[in-house]
Amino acid sequence: MTSSRILALWMMGGLMLLSVPALAAPAEPFGQETVETRPPRHPQKAKAARAHDHKHAHGAADARGHSHAPGEAHSHGKGENGHSHGIETENLFGFTVGSNTDNAGSKSIAMEIVGRLAKRDGTYRAIGQKLEFGYGVTDNLNVAFGVFSALHRIRGVSDLDDLRFFGFNGLGTEVRWRLLKRGDYPVGVTLHFEPSWQTHDETSGKRATKYGAENKLVFDAELIKEKLFAAFNILYDVERVRERGGEEWEKGSNFGFAVAATYQVAPKTFVGGEVRYLRAYDGFTLNSLVGSAVFLGPTLFAEIAPHTWIAVAWNAQVQGKEVGNPAHLDLTNFERHQAKVKIGMEF
Repeated sequence: MTSSRILALWMMGGLMLLSVPALAAPAEPFGQETVETRPPRHPQKAKAARAHDHKHAHGAADARGHSHAPGEAHSHGKGENGHSHGIETENLFGFTVGSNTDNAGSKSIAMEIVGRLAKRDGTYRAIGQKLEFGYGVTDNLNVAFGVFSALHRIRGVSDLDDLRFFGFNGLGTEVRWRLLKRGDYPVGVTLHFEPSWQTHDETSGKRATKYGAENKLVFDAELIKEKLFAAFNILYDVERVRERGGEEWEKGSNFGFAVAATYQVAPKTFVGGEVRYLRAYDGFTLNSLVGSAVFLGPTLFAEIAPHTWIAVAWNAQVQGKEVGNPAHLDLTNFERHQAKVKIGMEF
């Protein structure tokens, strides 16, 4: 073998040796250099381990994250900072509301139906509907926009004209501002404002221009972890109404309290009860009382599909008094029965 053939074989062997590390461990960029990475001996086991050893950031205020044990489920539905860590209480109590607010960027749609049924005589049915679209501006501030419709069936009721009506009844907004978050504090506290413009009087059903606002200071607490919840509302509602063709504006207001409790009787199903004490005034200043009523009744809340729920409440007037009228119950300023059904979806 000549020296030139020996030199050529030596050079070819050197090139093959240099190429072996490149085939065994591919190079990956790392800054301005390269580092070698070896494929794992058991790719499937390594992949499964990585799937359960990850961290989730909980917003800018808490970026510590947390890891999940193998097989642990994690819900990314409605909840604080995008995770479901507890029971949502806003619609848990019927007419009484809870303090929860949706997380920032959340969207929802809900249909609410409120029926006010029966006066002292005749036939009286006033049913209001609201289609509502909600948005989470921040974790502590939610807004919603609603479209109202109304149905009235009145016949033979003292001091009210017979009337049949169904149609559009105005627009409204809702603002919920959470002051204290339940969990960080023993009690959650939220301010609830609901101004509206309506085209018909709520009681008589007649064509009118009505401006009003439902205002609540909301408190709630978790008495037994994810089982028993209670809420307390302070209510102050105002309205200013002028019937079509009239010249004077009528002013009125309601002030009162609501207390409710509910218990989880099955997964995602709550049954409870509430008591509301309402006082009706002529004017906004609460110095001209015209009547009062106590309402009592059961409530139900259930999740009927993922991110879809229904809330139902029925209240009966069990005590009341109209100023200047010796009859039992106040069936001039209030109704004998009030019912509420609300169905919502979050996405």
